Amino acid sequence: MLALVIACFPAASAGAAEPDARTPSALTAGAAPTAVAFGGSAVLSGHLEAGGLAVADAPLTVAATTDGLVWSTVADPATDGGGAFSLPVTPGPAWTSTTYRVTFAGDAALLPSEATVLVGVEAGLGPPSVPHAVGRDSRFAVSGVLRPPHPAGTTAVTIHCFVLKAGEWVDRAAFGGAAEAVDDTSSRYGGVVRLPSAGTWRLRVLHEDAGHARTWSAWSGSITVSARPDEPIWDRDGVTTIPERMVSRLNARQLIVITGRRLGARTGMLRLYDYVDGDWILRMAAPVKLGTYGLTNGLRRRAGSRTTPTGIWRMSQFAFGFHASAPSGCGLRWRRITRRSWWSARHDSTYNTWVESGRFVYGEHLTDYPRSYEFAVHTGYNALPNQRVFGRGTAIFIHVVHPGYSAGCILLARSDMIALLRQLDAGARLSCAIGTTRSGTPTCVFSY
Repeated sequence: MLALVIACFPAASAGAAEPDARTPSALTAGAAPTAVAFGGSAVLSGHLEAGGLAVADAPLTVAATTDGLVWSTVADPATDGGGAFSLPVTPGPAWTSTTYRVTFAGDAALLPSEATVLVGVEAGLGPPSVPHAVGRDSRFAVSGVLRPPHPAGTTAVTIHCFVLKAGEWVDRAAFGGAAEAVDDTSSRYGGVVRLPSAGTWRLRVLHEDAGHARTWSAWSGSITVSARPDEPIWDRDGVTTIPERMVSRLNARQLIVITGRRLGARTGMLRLYDYVDGDWILRMAAPVKLGTYGLTNGLRRRAGSRTTPTGIWRMSQFAFGFHASAPSGCGLRWRRITRRSWWSARHDSTYNTWVESGRFVYGEHLTDYPRSYEFAVHTGYNALPNQRVFGRGTAIFIHVVHPGYSAGCILLARSDMIALLRQLDAGARLSCAIGTTRSGTPTCVFSY
């Protein structure tokens, strides 16, 4: 614990004024911890003495400042019988590093004294969201939560990339990340990284500025980087399609892209693209309906919110429905729904997976939706092999339209759903991207 002691002594006088005969006092102050996590508190403590003796029951004043100019009183403690004081302090609401000044005003017998102590504040820094798998040298976007809000466009973080070598995580690359305004309580950081070699990687983000102590985020999920890079985009037909504007496509060779104009949109478009000889070709486009409350950031979504999540994911390699077989031409494995078919929302290893059981399974009983799930496919949201987080929701499908809006799924006309299934190819590393078309935002499909 670091402490600063400032003691007052009688000043020498060369004139008529008599010297102050009061005894000098000495005040110490320190903080534990010296830097608090965002939203946390520290304990200020110290001691007041005079002439080598503790000063009991002495009134103190504690004031705080974040800029060294404007001070505000936060507490009026008193020393105990041993001359000590202790009180908790919380550096809010600005959540930046705060200097505390403890003052003893003096009395008839003792001179005044004061001490100051700096309490650093770590930023509220969420772990970076990352894809589960990418190609070598593929550029992809990462993002996370940053609190308190930082000015949009300012360099806010450094994204450190660690590769697993001989059982240890080795820091091999670093990239800058900028703040993106979100609301009054938080902002998001975002950046683009490129992992230069095959292997297993993880990311951590570092934040440090004048108002905050050095802060590391938690680790991201693991990223498997393949030896083969993403193929270059040649755009030989001169038509710039959505995948050709995206940062990364999870090294897919077939991509379903669902877009809405903005967050909250309840309608949009589904497009299917194939990668052919260095060019992304549009195969089909169809209107869709989305969740009751429209598009929402997939990294902040909660189960039961009836919203459609944004993001990009590797899709499952099967389609399902009530028919004995898939529509002709479908390249995905087919699963037929029976009375034993459930989509699990249990908080265990089956979370967000298909389960066959003769007993009740918490989640969706697929046979209860014969119209919607006549034909369906899972988007891959919040499911392995992508990142899976309990509580963000399950069963985000593309399926046949029904009256009204969905609980988060993407609703296609029956004929369009059949046309989609007839073109899907499990061997093309099928992926799905959902987002807005508002460039420069973390939920825009072009940022994936």
